[in-house]
Amino acid sequence: MWAVGCIFGELLNNSPLFPGENDIDQLYCVLQILGTPTEQQWPGMRQLPDFNKITFQKTRGVPLEHVVPDASPEAVRLLKRLLVYNSDERVSAAEALLDPYFFVEPLPAHHSELPIPVRRATAAADEALLSANLDDECDLVTAAFGGDK
Repeated sequence: MWAVGCIFGELLNNSPLFPGENDIDQLYCVLQILGTPTEQQWPGMRQLPDFNKITFQKTRGVPLEHVVPDASPEAVRLLKRLLVYNSDERVSAAEALLDPYFFVEPLPAHHSELPIPVRRATAAADEALLSANLDDECDLVTAAFGGDK
């Protein structure tokens, strides 16, 4: 569910919440946003195998409302329930599906109401796009539709 929270946050923010370039940088990003966990928040964290291998400066974190400023209050509430350090306290998938976020406007659409993506006519058009040396968007359009510049 942690990964669902990361993906949900990315969808809300149009960018990764924790854009680390490696595992240590990733952990640093998490701590900067969520704050340094305490033993009260995450009992037993000090017994984790790699707990003492690296230390970071303690931080309070940032309110998620500031991280995803355009998100609805319901979306922020669900995100907070997903991004909980202690997995025993984190929302389950079944609980998340019953979250108020999924029952406020705009409501989810039935799959039959979603637009159908337009597909190119032939595999040859796909091959032409892949093999063409396209210099600009105009060339891309020309190659896709077989016209001249």
